[in-house]
Amino acid sequence: MPFQQQSKRNSRKSRKIVNIHQNSFEKGYISTFDDSRRPIESLSDMTNMELVQDHVSRPRPPLVAYGTQPTFPAIGRGKFYQSRERYNLWMMDTGANGVLYKQKDGGGYTVLGGSNTYDDEAWASGVQNKNKVYIYNGVDNLSYVDLATDAVVKYTALTTPSISSVVYSGTAGGSTHYYRVTASNSVGESIASTVSSDNAAKDRNSWVNLTDFCTISWGAVSGAVTYTIYYGNTADTQLELYSVGSDQTSFIDYGTLATNPFKIAPEGNSTEGAVFTHMHVDKKNGTVYGVTADNLLYYSSPGSISSTADFSPYNGGGYVPIDENGDTQLNYVTSFRNGKGDPVITVSARGAAGRGNLFHVTFETLTVGDQAIVYPNVYEANGQSGTYAPRATILNGDAIDYPTGLDFKSTGTSQNIVNILTTQSIAQAIEPDVAKINLEALSGAVGVELRQRNYYALPVGSSSNNEIWVHDKSRKGNPWILRWPVAAKDMWLYEDNAGDTHFCVLVGNRILEFTRAGSRSHQDDNVAWRSRLAFSALVWDEDGLNLAKIRRQYFKLLQPRGSITVNATGLTRNGTSSAAGSDTFVTTTTATGIGQWQYGGAFLAKDAAYKYGDDPGSIDSYGKSVAVLQIKPKGLLAELSWEIIGNTSGTDYIHSATNTKGQSLEDLVLKA
Repeated sequence: MPFQQQSKRNSRKSRKIVNIHQNSFEKGYISTFDDSRRPIESLSDMTNMELVQDHVSRPRPPLVAYGTQPTFPAIGRGKFYQSRERYNLWMMDTGANGVLYKQKDGGGYTVLGGSNTYDDEAWASGVQNKNKVYIYNGVDNLSYVDLATDAVVKYTALTTPSISSVVYSGTAGGSTHYYRVTASNSVGESIASTVSSDNAAKDRNSWVNLTDFCTISWGAVSGAVTYTIYYGNTADTQLELYSVGSDQTSFIDYGTLATNPFKIAPEGNSTEGAVFTHMHVDKKNGTVYGVTADNLLYYSSPGSISSTADFSPYNGGGYVPIDENGDTQLNYVTSFRNGKGDPVITVSARGAAGRGNLFHVTFETLTVGDQAIVYPNVYEANGQSGTYAPRATILNGDAIDYPTGLDFKSTGTSQNIVNILTTQSIAQAIEPDVAKINLEALSGAVGVELRQRNYYALPVGSSSNNEIWVHDKSRKGNPWILRWPVAAKDMWLYEDNAGDTHFCVLVGNRILEFTRAGSRSHQDDNVAWRSRLAFSALVWDEDGLNLAKIRRQYFKLLQPRGSITVNATGLTRNGTSSAAGSDTFVTTTTATGIGQWQYGGAFLAKDAAYKYGDDPGSIDSYGKSVAVLQIKPKGLLAELSWEIIGNTSGTDYIHSATNTKGQSLEDLVLKA
């Protein structure tokens, strides 16, 4: 019986040629599949790697210091365009306060003037609308930088108006009429006054014009630009009726104006600027949007009306509650589209356990009698999940891509015939990694898009961002690349005034830039890092049961530099792992010298003797353009895994291909 088994193993019928080519990894990094079930076009590790050319890998660009480094801890960043020049806007913690600075092209920092003090812990951001940069951090009330003067301007809250009298004139009746008054400035509206009323009056719908009316009077409020009167036929609810200028402190209600059913008398004061957690400027008309922690979406009047964002309803601004007192939290607003492709304002609301909503907001006009009322219409985009990380929400092409806590979602679907969007998961290949993200710290995640690649700085098993993940939407299959161990508190693109784009990150309190230009590879801020490219695990049949004798495994590297090691690990018949082999490349160079010229530049042999003592000029060194490393695995193997590792500064290469050759023994399988 043993002889028969040996004879069968050696027969031609029982052997199968193994010749596996791995020279294109369009699936990128995948962690969802277990070993032996992995597609050969994927990778099990891409630490500090990126995809280049036609889906081959190379160590990522190094990080080098960019420009003048901050003197104080950076606690916020933005950008703006001033006098035809581009600037970064910084918030720094000077010890007791957050203070705003501006910086151009990596140069020095200039402190901005005016009311320039903020909370020293909250992360600050800014959005530009015309010659103003609006500052928000979720703690301080809205303010702005006036780019005409470089002054920081904070709004002063208006006091609550007080109604002195409400007097009904006309035919007596059994109805009571209730009024409240608010004061508005260029940014918002005060709390409404206490309710005042007059009774024994005729029902308002039955008033005779100029015969039946109510006169409302109130005291002037310093700093008010307009006053708004609210009316109700009950003491509980009063709706917007009419607004008058600051030169009026009385109003006569003749009963001819309809109330605005979409706006109730406010119970909060927004005249010192709302506390926004996220802001957006609609470039189409200069409207400024902001969301608050109490689920209000504020919108200013269009930018053409006022050079300062005006949230006063008198000038076309206001706010609308979205899921007020509900189970989601508004945290992001942007300009996007609905399912039909119509431009709309899109708002994200975070829910629990990766849930949430996306809402669309359009502005409609309602005509009541001769009065036109503009109001926001809010409707839900079905099938959505809200983002957990506003700063990591990326507009890439015709899609919004964002982390939901349990997944990464994209609205990158085709337009629908109905007025909704549907989302798709874009993280099926990395589900085990997504599960390691710390949801408590995910709100601090950051994202940026460059050349159709999404870069996400995420807290992976950490209380702060500690890894960068790349989703390459520029390539077939939209592969993921994991992971770059970079603790980026912020990421951004800065185009300097010479037209060069800098991909920058804030690590600790250092401003660093990803770049290969003029930098030494395989190091960050002069510190070497480790790269690893790996595949687990090659098998020889579709079930992964057969054993094989692998004769050679070749690794072709293009433009190799530094020290590069390849390792292979095999799975034996007994199911145990063992080292299968290793090989290392170390840069070897050939120096030029006499060989630069024919015996020192002589064209004739008889002249050569006179040229040996001449200066040979610049002596260059040339490394290999191609290196082939090989491993000779020992024994019979059921699986073979490989890795390429670099640990030293100056290392670089392009992994062109891995080729695995041998023979599979079809009748010899793993032991049970």
